[in-house]
Amino acid sequence: MSEQNDYARTPVPDTATVGWYNIALIILGIGITLPVFLVGSELTLAQGIPGALGVFALSGAVVGVLLALTSLVGARTRLSTYMILEFCFGRTGAKLVNLIMAVVLVAWFAFTAEILGVAVADALRANFAIDLPVPLYTLSGGVLMTLTAIFGFHVMERFSQIAVPLLALFMLYVLYLALQQGDVTELLAKPGNGSMSFGVAVSTVIGTNILMAVMAPDLTRFARTDRDALLSISGLVIGYPLVMLASGLPSLVLGEVDIMKIMMGLGLSAVALVILVLSTWTTNTVNLYSSILTLSTIATRARGWVLGVVAAAAGLAATLGGVMEHFFEFVILMGVAATPVAGIYIADFFLIRRQSYQLADLEREPAIKPAAFIAWGLGTLIGYLGSADLLTLSSIPALDSVTVAFLAYWGLARIGHFSRGPALPR
Repeated sequence: MSEQNDYARTPVPDTATVGWYNIALIILGIGITLPVFLVGSELTLAQGIPGALGVFALSGAVVGVLLALTSLVGARTRLSTYMILEFCFGRTGAKLVNLIMAVVLVAWFAFTAEILGVAVADALRANFAIDLPVPLYTLSGGVLMTLTAIFGFHVMERFSQIAVPLLALFMLYVLYLALQQGDVTELLAKPGNGSMSFGVAVSTVIGTNILMAVMAPDLTRFARTDRDALLSISGLVIGYPLVMLASGLPSLVLGEVDIMKIMMGLGLSAVALVILVLSTWTTNTVNLYSSILTLSTIATRARGWVLGVVAAAAGLAATLGGVMEHFFEFVILMGVAATPVAGIYIADFFLIRRQSYQLADLEREPAIKPAAFIAWGLGTLIGYLGSADLLTLSSIPALDSVTVAFLAYWGLARIGHFSRGPALPR
């Protein structure tokens, strides 16, 4: 990936923009992936179908509103998320945020690669009596995903145009088969096991999707118009709940959360293997692509492909270190720690700077802006206390965290003392 092709540190020109459908396919492709299947299965078993539908609807609304706003920021600035963060955190401050976000993205890459490795190993063992170590499949998949990511946005766009429609049709077919194996009335009446409260379930789904909202400018900066940017979010607002339902309902029917075992139970193991590889490839390519953009704002002289290889190597090393054992803790943490970042730059763009981001301004502004870090810390703290049932405002920790961060940053910027930058006109 080169700056010439993907504009890591400069605005995307009009000649490189695309329509909403191309971006929506990439966003939907990110959602048709193994970690999302796992979350959909777990919370459907916990809440039952009625409760799960409520979780999907509420979490989709929260993330959808954030995604609409962050998508507009991307479309109007034509800048990557990580350049946008420099305006509210400062050029040096943003490097710290970007480094943390890069670690998060690499962790997602690791989780997804490991879940894929386990799924492929199960499928080949059951269908072809091939029993090879799981790390071999994980590493092989990671290499293929890395090769796709380093060639940039337009390669992902073309890949998604082929893979995502097939994935969507397959998930609809899985949903159809699951409904054939159980009575709909009984399924709707079947209670959840109560292993996850409604608020925690909503925050878990938000945590699964929130990086898409935070990083939306990486994709929507390529949108031709505001309308294209807003229509592109249908890939998440409509697509993600359907994907989670398509994984959750079979789990309720079969009492199983392992996606490969679910597919075997539906008689789809062979075709499922191909589909799951395609879906994971799409998602992890975006994870790695965004980590390259993030790292490019820190290691400004490094080539994109070098950053991609380093990030992928770190992620694959994490899988060998057993990072998957902490998957659900990580997802809940993302819901309360990553969400405030979106709230801060939404406030900065729409309220503080009145939609005027000029790269030349960054040269004249403080390198570190305390207001953003204070707001981020407050939002994360409130969200964490909510997830631990110590302090709740709305009963949804992720919503509490983004609201507190948004209001705190706006308030501190109005005061002007902590912002050390442009204050909101009175």
